[in-house]
Amino acid sequence: MKEVTRKVIEKLIEEKDDICISIYMPTRAAASSEVKKMPIQLKTLLNNVKKSLSENHSLDSREIDKLLKPAADLIGDRVFWQNQKQGLAMFVNTKQFSYYRLPSEMPEMATVSQYFNIVPLIPEVMFNHIYYVLALSRNHNRLFRCTKGSVEKRDIEGVPESIQEILQYDESEKTLQYHSGGGEAAIFHGQGVVDDEKKEELLQYFRMIDQGLNKYLHPKNKKQKLPLIVMCVKELFPLYKEINTYPYLLEKNIEGNPDDASPDSIKNNAWNIASEYFHNQLEDINRMYHDLKGTGKTSTQLEDIVSASYFSRVENLLIKKNISQYGTFDAEENKVQMAEEGNGKHRQYDLYNFAAIHTLSNGGQVYVLEEDEMPDGENIIGMFRF
Repeated sequence: MKEVTRKVIEKLIEEKDDICISIYMPTRAAASSEVKKMPIQLKTLLNNVKKSLSENHSLDSREIDKLLKPAADLIGDRVFWQNQKQGLAMFVNTKQFSYYRLPSEMPEMATVSQYFNIVPLIPEVMFNHIYYVLALSRNHNRLFRCTKGSVEKRDIEGVPESIQEILQYDESEKTLQYHSGGGEAAIFHGQGVVDDEKKEELLQYFRMIDQGLNKYLHPKNKKQKLPLIVMCVKELFPLYKEINTYPYLLEKNIEGNPDDASPDSIKNNAWNIASEYFHNQLEDINRMYHDLKGTGKTSTQLEDIVSASYFSRVENLLIKKNISQYGTFDAEENKVQMAEEGNGKHRQYDLYNFAAIHTLSNGGQVYVLEEDEMPDGENIIGMFRF
């Protein structure tokens, strides 16, 4: 299953159709009892979609069943439900059906509009409490993608799993010399050889790790600053810092041997460090907003921000998590029309999602924050380029 990347979101943003269906739901790693509950959740969400398609889009039951068939077929797919993570996202229109298993918990919601609802996905690819932990040792390397409540191991191409991969050739040479009588007499006990490696061999090992991690972690979007935290024994971290080229390696690390540490314990120890980093970033955003406040370069009014996002004025957009407001925007008249609470009638769409789509399309940055993280307790904040 493909992971959600910025490219995935960009592709979803490009899709505009009379009917774009977005379904989100929390999921769980499959215990027997949970496997039965999750299909029922999806069935309920699809029934809500059917009702909207019938009432607001004038589709008959045959058209609805045809459109939703790929999603409905998953209801009875036990293998599908046994391989879940923390969240599930599905996207359906007349041209495509796609779904993503997500490492973070998602809200339970289904929307039908002219645009796919991409706001819940934004924390998956932007700064929003995502951090990486490198469990670094001579014996076994692991990389984890973490949030405060989730952890997921990532396999990275080109990253050696242990120093043995680097020393394999040298060890075979030493073994050959020993058995043929060449060199000094010695007895090698596997791990002992690794423990006695010289600094240069460790640096060579770390360079390969750094190169592989950089290809995976280094953001194409320079505004994305996902921190990397290292867990290792005390003597290794200064050596790793010496060769590191990833710009968001944090100065603080977790001291200790990670080989026997569980993913959850690694995540929890790293969160104490990552939370300080995120707090500082939130402080920077908050400071930026208050510096601009009163200059005409900010707004907390949804109508103003919708217009500004469409006309490429929004540089930074902050949206409170799990909020929506349906309506429409007339670009020719530069006018926003708010709708009554609900999923929206035909041609209506979530204006928060609309603002996020156009901010991203025009090169801006979008942050989806918890209620207590929003400056001044606002629902939405736009910071303008001009």
